[in-house]
Amino acid sequence: MLACAPLGTQICASRSPAARQFSLLAPQDPGGFRLTIDEEIVAEHPDLQPALEQLARNLMVHVANYAPDRIFVHAGVVGWQGHALVLPGTSFAGKTTLVGELVRAGATYYSDEYAVLDEHGRVHPYARDLQMRRPGSPEQTSVAVEHLNGTVGTAPLPVLRVAFVEYKESGQWNPEPVSTGMAVLDMLQHTIPVQRTPARVMATLAKMMENATAVRSERGEACGAAHALLAAMAVGESSI
Repeated sequence: MLACAPLGTQICASRSPAARQFSLLAPQDPGGFRLTIDEEIVAEHPDLQPALEQLARNLMVHVANYAPDRIFVHAGVVGWQGHALVLPGTSFAGKTTLVGELVRAGATYYSDEYAVLDEHGRVHPYARDLQMRRPGSPEQTSVAVEHLNGTVGTAPLPVLRVAFVEYKESGQWNPEPVSTGMAVLDMLQHTIPVQRTPARVMATLAKMMENATAVRSERGEACGAAHALLAAMAVGESSI
């Protein structure tokens, strides 16, 4: 269960009165493994692994919702020449594969799942192992960034580029500019605490976009898109 905890979790000697209690109960007749939050049953699985994965998702959503000084956006993130490239997207959109190719191309790894933003709009590292999927399979395999000959970022970075990229088997890399306002609106659907603290989320995303540009494109193989994204960041082009 400890391995399911969000990155950076530490064991504490005492529990805050305001904390929520997550429990995973062993199979009970007639049920399977049971996940409860504050003693309320939220999921039940006959096998242990799906129950652990459900626990991990619920823990992460809780942290993302209640972090007092961070905003969590579903996105891959890499660093390049002192700036961040943010890749918002849902699961199965191919963002982890693209992040992996960016790291292989020399970018610094920040995250394959969350862009963690502070009040100044800078991105902090959330460098868990990459969760890579085999083509056509929902199963994930943990891959350490070292296996990609990459390095992990250690300091917050300002965002230079936001790229909304979706994998399609026959997709062609053809980026089109996205306005700042539309980029913020599109990122709202990928931001976890937007329903709890909409004003704080909007302010943080707007701050993030102050000196950033955004593009949108389909892609085929990740390698070509990765090199195009880094090349565009290197020369500071706003339209690709």
